[in-house]
Amino acid sequence: MVDAVGTLAGQASVADQTASGKAKSSLAADFDAFLLLLTTQLKNQDPLSPLKPEEFTGQLVAFAGVEQQIKVNDNLEKLTGIQNASLAASIIGFVGTTVEAEGSGLPLQDGTAKFTYDNSNAAKNVVITIEDAEGNLVKTQAGERSAGLHEFTWDGKNNDGVLQPDGVYKVSVSPIAFDDQAIVATVHVFGRITGVSLSNGTTLDASGVQIPLDKVIAVKEATN
Repeated sequence: MVDAVGTLAGQASVADQTASGKAKSSLAADFDAFLLLLTTQLKNQDPLSPLKPEEFTGQLVAFAGVEQQIKVNDNLEKLTGIQNASLAASIIGFVGTTVEAEGSGLPLQDGTAKFTYDNSNAAKNVVITIEDAEGNLVKTQAGERSAGLHEFTWDGKNNDGVLQPDGVYKVSVSPIAFDDQAIVATVHVFGRITGVSLSNGTTLDASGVQIPLDKVIAVKEATN
């Protein structure tokens, strides 16, 4: 568990670790060049028209301001790292649970998949379509036409009755409305969480199906 949290936190903070360091290195190089230029100007200035102090004092103040901003950014990066570590520690608890989420990505796990769809109105017809990860048609079936919430459990078999391998699938529910009637079907999928990631935003992994954390509707505890 600790190793998993550390790995997730590390994934989220790799880019942040180098941002302020690069800025510091760049500023240090620029400051060295500025000091070299300044001392050269002072050595070769016209005694009758010496360099005015305010001319290079203003530049020193500007460098100091940039340095202070880099320090602020460095502290913000550290706070972000702490926050990501805390988030990783909290979301690691999703592993093993079953979540209900809004979306069309359907995980087939142990030969079965489950989703619900909510018809906003009664429909003339409802077509349920399941495709594989490459977009190939796997299963089509008529759905419930009445308004309201309906549950569908797929046995993992295609239209020819052949059991498909576990993995990522896509479900779509297309209601055909009566004349002059608008109808929408909202789909929620269910999946057992097998991993979590912070690399591209906070997402849960259900056997390859990526579920953004903000799309999760409900969570059920893991069962033995």
